[in-house]
Amino acid sequence: MSDSLAPITVAKHVRALPNNIYLVDTQAGDVLVNCPPETLKYLLAAGVTPPAHVLLPPDMLAGRELGSSGFVRRGINYASVEFIIYSNFFIKNRRARLITVSEDQAARLRLILLETISGPSDDAAYGPYVWVRRECAAAAYYPPLGRSPRVDDLVDIVSLEAGGGDLGATQIALEGEEFVFYEGGDPVARVNTQISQVALPLTVAPPRPLHRQELTLQFIGGSDGFDPAGITTCFLAYLGTSVQTQATLFDAAAYVLVRLGNLGMASHHISEVVLSHLHEDHVAGLPELILMGSHRVRLLTSDIVYASLLRLLGAMLALPESEAAALFDYYPLNPGAPVELDGRRFETIYAIHSIPTIAVRVNGICYSGDMRYDEDWFSELEGLGVLSSARRNELMQFAEGASVLVQDVGGGSIHSTITPRLLQALTAKSQRLVLAHTSKHLLPTESDDLAGRIEFARSGHVVALGELLPDDSRVEIAETIAACPLFARLSVATRLSLAMQAEVLDWAEGQTIMREGDASDGQAYIVHSGLVEIWVGGAQVRVLGRGNSIGERGAILGDLRTSTMTARGPVQLVSFAPKIFQDVAERLGLAAAFARADWLGGVPVLCDLPWASLLDLALDLQPRQMLADEPLFSYGDPGYEGYLLVRGAITFNDASGGLLDTLRDPGQFFGGRSALYGTPRSASAHASIDSEIWELSAPTLQRLNLLYPNILLHLRAVEAGLQRNRRPI
Repeated sequence: MSDSLAPITVAKHVRALPNNIYLVDTQAGDVLVNCPPETLKYLLAAGVTPPAHVLLPPDMLAGRELGSSGFVRRGINYASVEFIIYSNFFIKNRRARLITVSEDQAARLRLILLETISGPSDDAAYGPYVWVRRECAAAAYYPPLGRSPRVDDLVDIVSLEAGGGDLGATQIALEGEEFVFYEGGDPVARVNTQISQVALPLTVAPPRPLHRQELTLQFIGGSDGFDPAGITTCFLAYLGTSVQTQATLFDAAAYVLVRLGNLGMASHHISEVVLSHLHEDHVAGLPELILMGSHRVRLLTSDIVYASLLRLLGAMLALPESEAAALFDYYPLNPGAPVELDGRRFETIYAIHSIPTIAVRVNGICYSGDMRYDEDWFSELEGLGVLSSARRNELMQFAEGASVLVQDVGGGSIHSTITPRLLQALTAKSQRLVLAHTSKHLLPTESDDLAGRIEFARSGHVVALGELLPDDSRVEIAETIAACPLFARLSVATRLSLAMQAEVLDWAEGQTIMREGDASDGQAYIVHSGLVEIWVGGAQVRVLGRGNSIGERGAILGDLRTSTMTARGPVQLVSFAPKIFQDVAERLGLAAAFARADWLGGVPVLCDLPWASLLDLALDLQPRQMLADEPLFSYGDPGYEGYLLVRGAITFNDASGGLLDTLRDPGQFFGGRSALYGTPRSASAHASIDSEIWELSAPTLQRLNLLYPNILLHLRAVEAGLQRNRRPI
């Protein structure tokens, strides 16, 4: 997916790879700086042996940048170290050394790795399923250790704050916004700590026409975390008799939004996410989907996995677990307690893997998760008292009668190994067997007679059963229009009318759609399929997928184009002729909101949003002029609005009238805590001088909750910060 894997020399001793990944050549060996998801794949694709030393970036304070907090930048976790650790330990037989900036980061990173490598450490965390812990230990058993590996077996976690930058011949220090590498007392390399590049995957699933049937699976990926040419297992399931049925996403591969966009989808088209477990190759894309998607996530998993996920997200984002829980909607999916959602019936059992993992059945599909399925091994475990007879039968019977069984394989002690016996057992349970989680697409010669019922889940692979559903291109266009928050404000009837009037235009890979500085042609567009790169001043600033609108400003005001837009792969755009879009603009009152959108673009935390998103937000902000000393709200009142300071000053007082704080910087959000948390006002507020504020009503905050989780995270972080920092003066 990157333009080139060729290394770029940015300074002596420093080599840059895509996605803000740097390799520093030192006397102590290579040091990897930053570790976003799929770093191992990028290194292997570039012919680089994964280093043993990994240096991670400073924390991003919550509220500084949308979708960013702790180790996470714009939804991407830059401490995705799990597979770098595995590569060092299981392949190179050495421990990795993870270097954080602070001791707090080191403690949080250890917590993340405890959850992802070992699972919950307390029996109480398993509730009535404490036997799951015994099964995990049996699956993770590593003969050289005589037990399952622990975090301290695999890695050392140190911090610069506590002297962890001393590598003997090389010392690392954080100086301002740079990591500086010293040898013999002299600086030999510098790496900026700022994360500036747009992070993109190494590969994407090839787009292909999707002719939907009653049961349709579309694999974003079907490989493992060590395969540089493949995408980790992640698939979409369409379960319904209408082409308008939304997809269920099983697990979340890294860079999931770009991958969806390349398939002509947006997060808006996903009804729910099923999370099998917390290994990095199954969960890496979830923070991005939660924080940067244009749709609030409904997550299904078990209580054990959910509790672990909150600990993981809290540590990753440097936020309390309650703040992480507020970012998505959780639907408990536990054994014996099916969940019904929009005509889909989800059932689960715990699978056998190295950490708690669920296998899931829904409407004819069975997904094993990373279960190690081995009937002889099950009998062995029963003999050892790890499995009861009933539990052994549950594991063997769960997939019985499935229309499609998606079985993760890959071999080793913690995954299923492809053998004639395994294939015979699994094909007997289901009509179609799909083998995933492997880059080795070969069946044993003894299983040739089963080949017609077995397929491998390559990236982009489609599995379909049942009647072919009628396809309506205008319905698809209407879906694209509905996926755009700006156009979703229109009635359903209006959107359907627009779908009939719109034109779909095709652009070849690399073709320029718009050029910065050119005159507008009066057209406005929505991305229908494929990916559009946005470049400003020669720098790539974002990649847009389905449901993102572009060109509104030029279409209404006739301004010159403010960015260059290029097709990244084949692209289709829904195009609205000038007259059609002018009618839309009048219905929505876009012209009146343009000035507010421009002003929002100058707010540092919002400046990276697409201009169409700023325009959408501007429609919800209601200007209000306040005179000096005019009260805004009182201590203890219920609160139904949040506010944005545009000019002037707002002063806060406690219950007795004591001064708490005064906000003077334009662009600061305040007052939304009551609406966000459902609590009374914790202070009184009034205008200190003549001021202008923009109000966010309760329905607007709820809309933010549904469409802009990253903005919601920002507002909650700002409010929490104000509460911590206010002191009587």
